[in-house]
Parts: sequence; C-alpha cells; structure tokens
Amino acid sequence: MKKIFLLAVFVVAVSINMGAQDTTAVKNLSLVDSSLVNTSVFSLLSSEGGGSAVIDQTDQVRQAFDRYNSSASSRKSYGYKIMVYSSNGKEARGVSSGIAGSLKNTYPHLNVYRSYKAPFFMVHVGDFRTKSDAMKILHDISSSHKQAKIVRSTIGWYAF
Repeated sequence: MKKIFLLAVFVVAVSINMGAQDTTAVKNLSLVDSSLVNTSVFSLLSSEGGGSAVIDQTDQVRQAFDRYNSSASSRKSYGYKIMVYSSNGKEARGVSSGIAGSLKNTYPHLNVYRSYKAPFFMVHVGDFRTKSDAMKILHDISSSHKQAKIVRSTIGWYAF
C-alpha cells in the first residue's frame, strides 16, 4: 500500500512539474549551414537580422575566441577535394591555368587550387569536411569536366 501511495505522489509531482515548464516556441530557428564556418558568432549577433541577443561575458573570453579563430589558418585536417584536372602533357600548364580561372568564375564561393607535382599539373576544387558535401558539387562540375573525381586530401581547419 505504501508503494502505491509513493507512486501516486510521484506521478502527481511529475505532472505538476511538467505543467509549470515554459513551452514558448522558439521562432525563426534556422539550421546552421557550412557557409558560417569560421564566422564569429559575435559579428552575427551584431548584424541586422531582425532579432537581438545580449551576451554577458568578459573581454578575456572574446579575446580568447578571437585568438582561437586567428590561429585556425595554420592548422590542417583531413577532408575531401574534387580533382578536376591532372595531366603531364606539353599543354598541361596552360590548360590547368585556364581551367582554374574558369572554375574561380563559375564557383566563386569555393577554393580553387592549381598545383604541380612532377610531372603532373593538377587543379582541385573545394575544402569539404565530408564526402557527401563534395558529391553535391561533383555532380555540377562533372557535366563540364568528365574526369573530375573526389580525392581525400588535407584541408583547412574549421573553427567551431
């Protein structure tokens, strides 16, 4: 009998507690996309977006965050790039230069890398953390560059 009484008290307490919780819905909740990588949250909060937020913190926290982001360019991690061109022919230097220029115009939001590893001139596109991200762009690029393929490579470090 004592166990039933304690169970009933527990159920009543939980139902009262759940009724007291604030169930206000969060409006304008958007998903974070990869275009915000290495973007300071502080600059996003101060930009025009229709909303506002106040972050109460010391200057030391902001300075530590800025130091972390500024040192990110020296760190490397592994990810994927799209190899668009690779050749060792006589015309490879000029062709690789032309392909790199056209890709920069077509995909201004992606990094385009032109490199030489003897005896090959190569053109790579993008810094993708996941293979599925690279596959989305590969689909577009492969219509004009049939030999394009995804390769594992070192990419720039992404701050969180």
